[in-house]
Amino acid sequence: MTSPDRDTPDRPEAARAATPGVDAAAIRRWCERSIIPGPHPELSDSAAVIIASGHLTEPARAIMTRRMSSGLPIPTAQAVLGDGRGGFGELRRMHRTVNAIEAQLGNPMIPGMVAPVLRSRRNTFVRRLDDARKSLVNGKGIFSTSIRGIRRERREGVHLELADRERLFLGLTYTPTPNVDSGGYVRRAGTAAIDRVAGMVGSAAARAGLERGHRWVAELVGDTDTFTTSDDARFVDGYETILFAAGSFYDRVMHCPAWHSEHFEIQRTAVDLHAELADIAADVIALRTIRIDLDASRRAAGFDADFTSHIDGREGALRPVWGELVERVAALASVAEVVESAAVELRVLAEFAHTATIDDRIDRLVARSGDREISVDNTKRLTEQVRSGEEQLRIYRDVLQGNILRLSSTEGPKPR
Repeated sequence: MTSPDRDTPDRPEAARAATPGVDAAAIRRWCERSIIPGPHPELSDSAAVIIASGHLTEPARAIMTRRMSSGLPIPTAQAVLGDGRGGFGELRRMHRTVNAIEAQLGNPMIPGMVAPVLRSRRNTFVRRLDDARKSLVNGKGIFSTSIRGIRRERREGVHLELADRERLFLGLTYTPTPNVDSGGYVRRAGTAAIDRVAGMVGSAAARAGLERGHRWVAELVGDTDTFTTSDDARFVDGYETILFAAGSFYDRVMHCPAWHSEHFEIQRTAVDLHAELADIAADVIALRTIRIDLDASRRAAGFDADFTSHIDGREGALRPVWGELVERVAALASVAEVVESAAVELRVLAEFAHTATIDDRIDRLVARSGDREISVDNTKRLTEQVRSGEEQLRIYRDVLQGNILRLSSTEGPKPR
């Protein structure tokens, strides 16, 4: 599929710095290479669910963001998969493994003895995916299942219908996941059949061709000579890259204690980060779908110059959309970095407050001895430190307010 950079406008302001750490230009580079430098944890359940809600209709997406804002239960990897250690990235890996094995089974040159092993592995993962789907769609412990509870949730606008839950599960199978393609399919699926598959593929190499046989070994088993690990997070394409970046910045904000403190109460009410991430996801998914359709239309156009010119014009109309998405994610990065810096300042202030209690005890002890000079010096020093910290927090609040305004103002035309 074509790189999203084809949708990128060549505008000087698109590369302006969003923050000292991550700016729009950096995000563009990540998407062009489908790589985010450095190791990164997988997305939280909340981020994965919000991004998956980008596959829903706008009303259903609003229901999911309301549930999150209201603190109502949402699907978790633990509830859906029975094991939350891999997060919803595990759904993505299983789904991709099934598709990869299906592609191999479609190869007419695959040895007859290999196919049953692959079918067995595929069926195992298909069953696991179906069990996970039923857990989410049935919604026990997540969505109301009683008639009274469903009616109440519908009145409150927080009930997700069964058809929307099906789409949400499908969206979760596309959860942006780092390095989802690393290693061989059977190696990721388990090692029970590795030796058998390798032996059968090796014996079939003479019939199918040595090069083809070696490729089967590498793809099915995971060739240890060519398998490498990376400290970078690699993705399937630029669209998945930008979704993962947005989800990561969202997680950084939501997991930061400073964001939930009283110091940023006004800023929290100024923006709904759940809805912001959901809107970004919906636009990225819509843009990627249109990109695929345009590429298919271009291939079907053949030598029709007029039709090809029309497609070029429609692609040009999409370029500002990609630019706006990059800017919105860069603004989200700004919010994450500001609140994390503020968290450091809050820890310093907390230490000052702890020091103040010690100083008070010292002051009382010293006062009893008649020496008040140390008490005055300590009080002045602590007061200056606290004032400095509070002034720094005011600066952080001002900067964060500007970033939130920028986050809201960068919403461009949406491809619908």
